[in-house]
Amino acid sequence: MKANQYAHHKNDTPVRGTFYRRCGRDRAEVGVGTLIVFIAMVLVAAVAAAVLINTTGSLQQRAQSTGKEATQEVASNIKVYNIYGDVSSGKVNVLRLNTGLSAGALPMDMQQVVVRLSDGSNTFNYKWTAAFDNSGSCTGATADLVDPTAETAFVLHWIRPSYDTTNKLGCSGTSVMNSGELVEIEFKLANAHALDVRKSVTVTLIPETGSPVEEDFKTPPTYGSDSTVTLR
Repeated sequence: MKANQYAHHKNDTPVRGTFYRRCGRDRAEVGVGTLIVFIAMVLVAAVAAAVLINTTGSLQQRAQSTGKEATQEVASNIKVYNIYGDVSSGKVNVLRLNTGLSAGALPMDMQQVVVRLSDGSNTFNYKWTAAFDNSGSCTGATADLVDPTAETAFVLHWIRPSYDTTNKLGCSGTSVMNSGELVEIEFKLANAHALDVRKSVTVTLIPETGSPVEEDFKTPPTYGSDSTVTLR
């Protein structure tokens, strides 16, 4: 009986040993497969994260750039206070626009402004030219003023601060208009295109940055004996 039990035990031992070895080998194979899948998932997640980070950064830069440009467009406008005309031979041939910066606007380089005038029949574009000569006097006297070329150029006169030599173009000054300053833009038409009475006119100021500012006015039904008229 003992011999049979011993024999039975001996016969069972190899079977149990084989079973455990197979289980260990099977578990190892499952572990390697799981590891491969885990590494693949980590790699995929890393690639996806890199793509998302790159895309997010690019979108953020574009959003900041767009926001900055939009802010400049909104907060960089010129305000036109009044428009005056000088009458010669019964017609207006010189226009003067009193301008300043809108609330919250950034300082503006007036040299870069383009003035466009349209009277329904003709359109003229004006660019900046020095308001004063290079004599060095910079006194603001009439003799120092440069007459703007008709239908080509405009000149700038700083009204506020009054005769501030740091703001006189052509006198080693600056052309930048700051908040609170009042600047007059003066330009003229040739005699052939001078504005007669009851004439509809559009003047557009196009700054370097910001939205164009359009002003419409109509000349009065008569100029009378006035040498200067208020057009708007």
